[in-house]
Amino acid sequence: MTNPDTATMRAIRQDTHGSPEVLKEVELPRPEPGLSEILIAVQAAGVNPTDWWNRAQPMTAGGLPLILGWDVSGVVEAVGIGVTLFKPGDEVFGMLPYPHGVGAHAEYVTAPARSFVHKPVGIDHVQAGALPLAALTAYQALVDTADVQPGQRVFIHAAAGGVGHLAVQIAKSRGAYVIGTASAAKHDFLRSLGVDEAIDYHTVDIAEAVKDIDVVLDPVSRDTAARARSLAVLRPGGTLVSILPVPIDADELADIAERGIRYESLLVEADRAGMQAIADLVETGALRAHIEATFPLAEAAKAHTLGETGRTTGKIVLTVEGAVKKQIAQSLMTVFDGGDTTVIDRHVRPDYIQHNPLAPDGPEALKAFGAAWRQQYPDAKYDIKRVISEGDLVLLHSNVVPAPGTRGIAAFDIFRFQDGKIAEHWDILQEVPATTANGNDMFSTLSRPQADAPEQRWFTAYNKKLVTAFVDQFLVRKDLSAIDTYIGAEYRQHNPNIPDGVAGVKAGLGAYIEQFPQLSVEPKRIIAEGDLVAVHSHYVETPGERGRAVLDLFRVRDGKIVEHWDAVQDVPETSANDNTMF
Repeated sequence: MTNPDTATMRAIRQDTHGSPEVLKEVELPRPEPGLSEILIAVQAAGVNPTDWWNRAQPMTAGGLPLILGWDVSGVVEAVGIGVTLFKPGDEVFGMLPYPHGVGAHAEYVTAPARSFVHKPVGIDHVQAGALPLAALTAYQALVDTADVQPGQRVFIHAAAGGVGHLAVQIAKSRGAYVIGTASAAKHDFLRSLGVDEAIDYHTVDIAEAVKDIDVVLDPVSRDTAARARSLAVLRPGGTLVSILPVPIDADELADIAERGIRYESLLVEADRAGMQAIADLVETGALRAHIEATFPLAEAAKAHTLGETGRTTGKIVLTVEGAVKKQIAQSLMTVFDGGDTTVIDRHVRPDYIQHNPLAPDGPEALKAFGAAWRQQYPDAKYDIKRVISEGDLVLLHSNVVPAPGTRGIAAFDIFRFQDGKIAEHWDILQEVPATTANGNDMFSTLSRPQADAPEQRWFTAYNKKLVTAFVDQFLVRKDLSAIDTYIGAEYRQHNPNIPDGVAGVKAGLGAYIEQFPQLSVEPKRIIAEGDLVAVHSHYVETPGERGRAVLDLFRVRDGKIVEHWDAVQDVPETSANDNTMF
């Protein structure tokens, strides 16, 4: 279905250790699932202290170059041999094997299938992406290690932190009496979690204020002096669980044992049973992550900077907004080349609205339309050239060849998502001509990208604003001076009727506007990602005519439009769905 050369993904990688600025967005080959593995289109991934510790210096993660991240929530894209728990399209969440199974801060990741469980339906991917590492740490400390029982007194340091606020909820679900530390400003938050006593560690001597504790969860103590505070509050027979990978010498361990206290140092492990227990707590409403902030994947450095302040409450999450939508939109094309109608059942809403004039509304009509297409064109090939997404819209630019030996069709498909499923579809189809005025085909990429990673998100808003202004000045108001303002000297044209360069676009489009002085252009939707901006418009050349549906796709570089692709389709008299093409 897709061109294997375009099977890539965005990821956040570091080639050296250091400050957050070492994190760079790169484009890499998309991985394939191995034996007993699943390939996940990541929708959200938590950021934890272990991420910024491993970014700054070699610690628990592998060598360089390094893609950080252990928390994953997303959609299964493919399964490896031997996997029976999941199918493509399943929503899952879990933790990559810690510490060496790192790599969640990317659009796609492979993982052992049995490290994951189905995402609870009652939470979104951001919530689910915040939970795995921190919740598993708390669960393995309090339940698997300390075996917290009803009525026991549990003391949690940093109870408003990523692990701490989840540990509070897990301890309460076990019937424990919970005492937690945090700055005074966060005490109301602790009480909202169910904490029975909140202590301001800035002003209160913990050893004097707290006694007879059964279990201490300690995510903060790095040395003997700090651990002494926790040991002081424990009763004989109590348990201290440290979740920091710090050394402790034999003499201190012997002293702890002599006091009748059990000491355990926990390093979290990927654990399907633990993840299922966490999912069950979420389903019953006993566990929920507090989200301090979310950042798009490209802004991972900002997420690290915030986390390193040490003043956050709950979790920080990276979102990969477009990845799953892109994957769903591309997988829908299998309806036409592979006959996989289960894709429609999983990803298309029952009230699906269709703007292709040949196809009725609804998912069943889409199945029938796909079947009729396959019957008419059994050898059709689909080469998806570009995929961009913004908000709830995804655009595919494809070369569709219905029969071998034909030039095919230039196709643009736009999908609108609602609640994670495809709700609406527009498309524009144009036959590929035998010759072009510029010597270029309708699909190739001839300009240099704006950066090494073409989809770097920080260019998006600027480029969208620039193209919107160009369309308004040139096409809507028909001001030809816009060409000099916005078109770059290296401009490459893929419209078969217009030559390359500034002079070419002036001559070609100038003649077009002169031929149709009453031309009306009404932009309907604009979709931008990185250096690509798509404009879906209704062109009416003569008043009273039905006009044409047009999709213009522009590439912007250094503040100038440097490349253009498009497709144009006449609006027909009748439609199978009673909807317009717009």
